[in-house]
Amino acid sequence: MIKKQREKSHRLLTHEAAMRRVPKNHPKYSLIEKEHGRLFYGHKGEDAMDYFLTYLPDDKYFILNSLRLEDPKGRFFQMDTVLLSQTHCIIVDSKYINGVLEFDQQANQLIRHLPENGGLEKLSDPISQTARQRLQLGLWLEKHNFPPIPIASLIALTHTNTTLIKTTPSILKKVTFHTNLPNRIQEINSNHRHEQLSKKDLLKLSKLMIKKHTPDKFNLLSYYNIEPHELILGVICTSCKCVPMQKKRSTWHCFKCGDCSKVSHLEALSDHKLLIGNIVTNKEIRWFLQLPSPTATSKYLSSLNLRFEGDYKGRRYFL
Repeated sequence: MIKKQREKSHRLLTHEAAMRRVPKNHPKYSLIEKEHGRLFYGHKGEDAMDYFLTYLPDDKYFILNSLRLEDPKGRFFQMDTVLLSQTHCIIVDSKYINGVLEFDQQANQLIRHLPENGGLEKLSDPISQTARQRLQLGLWLEKHNFPPIPIASLIALTHTNTTLIKTTPSILKKVTFHTNLPNRIQEINSNHRHEQLSKKDLLKLSKLMIKKHTPDKFNLLSYYNIEPHELILGVICTSCKCVPMQKKRSTWHCFKCGDCSKVSHLEALSDHKLLIGNIVTNKEIRWFLQLPSPTATSKYLSSLNLRFEGDYKGRRYFL
């Protein structure tokens, strides 16, 4: 039973907004594009993994996706998927990596072989990562007065063009392809039969995890050293991507392709919230949406029914 749906990370959402708002000729665009691709395909891999988790019996596991918690030492840790049962817990980490992969347990590295030049690419070790997650989750459970539940972990390789080499039994206990997830989870399940939590406590634990979930925040403009005035301004046409659309009464019009929409501004407001902030003044939203006058902007903001504070001249709106 899914208790927490999967969601895009704040980092991915901000990069999606930046792909729309940072000009393609900007010196940082290629860096943003590369990171966006990594985040996008990582999320795509998680979605692919979710399909095979639907084969699990609904009455056996509570499934919590995209969960970010803080351990007792103030360190945040994010888990792609957590499976909770009365007998044990499983952390599942998705890895969308193509190519020929080798897990080097002696050096604690993931190595990708590059057949085109015979070279090697050293990547961070997901086995070590999930070991840290198990430790942190155990500390978190102890802090919140839950019993020491057995915690297992699995790394799910989600790219269809992935080959594992030099595998060992110990690696295959920790790493599997996402298509084999139901079988591996069933194997783990068969090794944990002693009840650790009552149904009531299991529900209590899942609710507390969701309550304590802390979404990540990422300041993209600061990270890439980009100023707000460098962004593409205005409402972007969803059909032809031309900018800016012009507002006439309650409708946005594209002067290039002729498309009309009553909701095109919503993506622009989301972009402002993700890249610049969720608090705006009349002047700021007029600048970002390229509206013609303070009066027109005031009417527009009133139509959105946003929460606000302050008097007319100093009023601030919350997106």
